Amino acid sequence: MTVPLPRLDDLTWDALMTATRQRIPAESGGAWTLHAPADPGVTVLELLAYLLEQRLYRLDQVPDALVVAVLRLLGVPGPAPAVPAATVLRLTGSAPAGTVFTRDPLEQLTFTLDEDVTVAPVRDVTVWAGGRDRGADLRAGRGVPLLPAGGDAASFRVDVAFDGAAPPPGTVVSLLFDLDTPAGVPPQWSPDAVRGVRPPADLSWSWSLVDDGTAGLRRSGIVRLELPAEGPLTVATRASTYAAPPVLRQLVPNTGIARQRETRTVTDADLRDQLTRWLRLPGQHLDLPGARGVLLDAELRLRRRGAVQVWSAAPDLTFAGPGDPVFVLDRAEGALRFGDGLTGAVPVHDDLDGPGAVGIRSEERSDEAGWRRLPGAFSERSERDKMSPGPVVEVEYRRGGGAAGNGGRTDNWWVAGRPAGGAGAANVVPAAGGRDAETVDEARRRAAEELTRVTRAVTAADFAELAAGTPGVAVGRSYVGIGEHPGYPGTTVPGAVVVRVVPAVTGVPAPRPDPGMLAAVRRHLERARLIGTELYVCRPRYRTAALRVDLADKPSDPGRVRSALEEALRGYLDPLTGGDDGDGWPFGGPLHPSALLRVAQAAAGDTARVAAVAVGLDGAPPAVDCADVPLRRGELPALSGVTIGVGT
Repeated sequence: MTVPLPRLDDLTWDALMTATRQRIPAESGGAWTLHAPADPGVTVLELLAYLLEQRLYRLDQVPDALVVAVLRLLGVPGPAPAVPAATVLRLTGSAPAGTVFTRDPLEQLTFTLDEDVTVAPVRDVTVWAGGRDRGADLRAGRGVPLLPAGGDAASFRVDVAFDGAAPPPGTVVSLLFDLDTPAGVPPQWSPDAVRGVRPPADLSWSWSLVDDGTAGLRRSGIVRLELPAEGPLTVATRASTYAAPPVLRQLVPNTGIARQRETRTVTDADLRDQLTRWLRLPGQHLDLPGARGVLLDAELRLRRRGAVQVWSAAPDLTFAGPGDPVFVLDRAEGALRFGDGLTGAVPVHDDLDGPGAVGIRSEERSDEAGWRRLPGAFSERSERDKMSPGPVVEVEYRRGGGAAGNGGRTDNWWVAGRPAGGAGAANVVPAAGGRDAETVDEARRRAAEELTRVTRAVTAADFAELAAGTPGVAVGRSYVGIGEHPGYPGTTVPGAVVVRVVPAVTGVPAPRPDPGMLAAVRRHLERARLIGTELYVCRPRYRTAALRVDLADKPSDPGRVRSALEEALRGYLDPLTGGDDGDGWPFGGPLHPSALLRVAQAAAGDTARVAAVAVGLDGAPPAVDCADVPLRRGELPALSGVTIGVGT
């Protein structure tokens, strides 16, 4: 339930005067007897009530600039800028970084390549995993597990067949590894991708590795390698320490990441009509060609008295000083808006037709002293001789961004500005991640959520919430032991905290986090823990559990009943989706034979009658006992198997 915002201007002039007249007899001790408008005192009260009503009205009229300034004081970022969508293009011809592609007939929606893409004449790509050719599975859309999850040595192979002669050795080829990953692990090209996460396993590539965008097959990404003289691509590891096997959905050659942004540069030759009207007065702005509604970012280089000043974008001008070379981006109008000389400097440049300055006489005082007080500022006098002649004003800006760039897979991409029939491309993954610029009202609502978000780890719930939100890895849930120490089991150690992480993976009976995930969670919690907290991030502790389901009589289809029972019991004991509530088996929760019998009978239905469920821990044979089977604090059951007994 949200609390409604109070109205501060609900008092009217009539209400203020009525309340004031009622207080006159008591406040004056009965000496003030005439309360009519003819009384000079009443006239003064009416004037004060009028002024107060105007001030109360202004209390509710909060400008956007004040909202943004308050958010910055609270440590919350202001309105978020637009974010460009991203996709992966498969090119039909080589293209350097910065090549602009489009799928829009009007070429208003453009995507730019991040890196050079060398197109090799690849005819087919085949993957050998698990000792057999898995090319048919990939073509049919079935996922291919590349490496196991268990810590043993493993490898897989990629065979690349070329049309005709292979490219010369050293040619850089790019391969898209599109993996089936959890939602918490965005792909390499996503705007939300996280850098610096340790790979889940140490991989060795038989070809010379240029760049591994998959971060060790943790996420989808592009791998760039140098072709050898001969031989297939072999990827091996001495310890396959994955939480779950990395599953390949598609392997595509000749690919590159493209984002919905385009860089343009204009100089004073393009902006002359605007610059000749500039004066050294507040409220100056600069409209950029083709940037209305799509302006993302900009940098201004302005020559003044022979030296070049670099101006950059700021979220707002509230905290800018008189000499700060900053401006505000106006995305809607595609313009740069400058300060008034008090908050943000007023732009002044050299004369477009010769020496001097527009809007300021050359003999006037320089602002060099003010510049030296700014972080990163330089002395115009010391730098003047180092600058070569160039444009008086130069603006490099980027256009694009927004939800309009999101879209599905198409094969009708071409290089912008070129006629049909040139190099083309197809996006092999949908363009996604584009977001429109945030409004001030949306930023206010987001700030309300961010201010309630946990940022410091104090309680056990804080540690668990922060661990689940670790960027770049998929954490399903975690156990937090306050006072527990791995080196002193069974003893409470003040100041020690153990966090046992369960990864968010499916299809693995007892999932264990990889070393990179543990390192990422530890680094994330280290920034949030209190000083003096001794933090340990570890794997979960599992107890092997074997179950025997005793049936009163033999079912007509024993195999079907056995499969249904095993699936139901395994799901009930699952660390992520098990338990009575479906949010994971409770850490340290005992095994209830009565609850297991209920789950088994529901799975068997009318095909069989379950007489009892026996439980055995740590390799012990299952024994029928009505008593609960306890687990130690923080432990989880790992089902090793289900056997069926008939007539026991």
